[in-house]
Amino acid sequence: MRLNEDMAILEDISSTKEVLTPDDPFQRIVGQEHAVTLVRSAVKQRRHVLLCGVPGVGKSMLAKAAATLLPEPKEQITLRHNPLHPNRPEVVLEHLDTDQGQQEAPIVLDSVYFRPDNLPFDVAVKMGYRCSRCGSLSLPSQSVCMECEATKRYEWIIGETDNTSFSGLFRTLELIGEPALTTVSRPESFNGVPVSATYERSQDDTILVRYVHNTSEPQTSRGEFPDHVLVSRTSRRFVRASGASPVELLGDVEHDPYGSADSLGTAPYLRVVPGAIHEAHEGILYLDEIAALGPYQKHLLTAMQDGTFPIAGRNPHSSGAAVRVDDVPCKFVLFGACNVEDLHKILGPLRSRIRGYGYEILLDSWMTKTSETVRDTVRFIAQTVREDGRIPHLDREAIFSVLKIAETMAFQLDGARNALTLRLRELGGLIRVAGDLAVQESAENVKSSHIEKAKSLSKGIEGNDSRSIGQKSNMPQSNYGDYFF
Repeated sequence: MRLNEDMAILEDISSTKEVLTPDDPFQRIVGQEHAVTLVRSAVKQRRHVLLCGVPGVGKSMLAKAAATLLPEPKEQITLRHNPLHPNRPEVVLEHLDTDQGQQEAPIVLDSVYFRPDNLPFDVAVKMGYRCSRCGSLSLPSQSVCMECEATKRYEWIIGETDNTSFSGLFRTLELIGEPALTTVSRPESFNGVPVSATYERSQDDTILVRYVHNTSEPQTSRGEFPDHVLVSRTSRRFVRASGASPVELLGDVEHDPYGSADSLGTAPYLRVVPGAIHEAHEGILYLDEIAALGPYQKHLLTAMQDGTFPIAGRNPHSSGAAVRVDDVPCKFVLFGACNVEDLHKILGPLRSRIRGYGYEILLDSWMTKTSETVRDTVRFIAQTVREDGRIPHLDREAIFSVLKIAETMAFQLDGARNALTLRLRELGGLIRVAGDLAVQESAENVKSSHIEKAKSLSKGIEGNDSRSIGQKSNMPQSNYGDYFF
């Protein structure tokens, strides 16, 4: 395209303030139509994706846009105390039918009437029928036991409050009684089926107990050991991780100095920390520099193949080293990103897994200059101004100057003639520097003169001569040092 053709496209606008920018994140991506089509398909079909390209061409934008296509999660990962082997907590995968928008109704297995003297001891204490000290029967309206004259307090229940602990010692000093409860629920077993038993007291002191089995929602009121939600159903399932440590990627079990003391320490299942692969269950795990994972790529491959990965304590000197949670779900869609020169650092089987169950996408670094791509670049300039929020809009001459620089970058960096660069991070940096210069001068708009001044400031250290850093010829060469000239 010629100079006058560029100006003809811009003649309808006086500044980027008049340029409309879309809300759809996919429509905000410039010049990667092929990649956009594949990414949309990958999310819909739950395929893995490897995005490859030079820095600043929109790999992160594509991954973030893909996250907007994710459906609402249907599963919640919960951990439960294992009384037989506390260091091996149990995993419970709770399901939610999002089509119905509600959980299945609880199933009432049976209803039975009890006499107060036939109630389980802890229930009778809570409902005010027994003394927690001597166990004698009395009415709930009596706040003091008639046998031992102790204050009736339902907190003193073996299994819920350990009177030998410091907590139990301090509670014995309290003189305030607790009111009796009219309804008590606790987990029980009915014909071998885990249920919630709900005891209800009527006005005539008869007790009705209902045994309820909830097929969709495991019981979370479990006395001393309530369920621990590891990955909430409401959590955001787009997880961006660097893979800098195995803890971040694979999870860990926190150290507890009192781990071996039941009355002081924290239960092992409450110290489990999910990794990024678990937090991304049903969602997208985005690894910006997947080649930097190094040996952890093998663990990532195992998680992708099995859909589960155990969480274990990773510090051998920690009390968490004895804890392991097996079969923690991690069914994620992998979005990996890397530069072309780092492709060889990605594990062969991992790339094979991605190609076999997804796409490898090479992003373009330039696009042919047409009236449509010129408008797309102008739209990108307007998006940059609005996203920054601290710089003024560019006038028509400034927009034209940016277009010339985009064309120069495409030629000098990629050898493409009659083209516009897609290295938009660098182009956006130039726009922001020019905007800052306009703010310093209290200018209403960014002008072409600000763009010209911003050129030298945006070149980086390697592209500037400075006596304080030595001669330019002695500086390491950069791919971006002189692309404005």
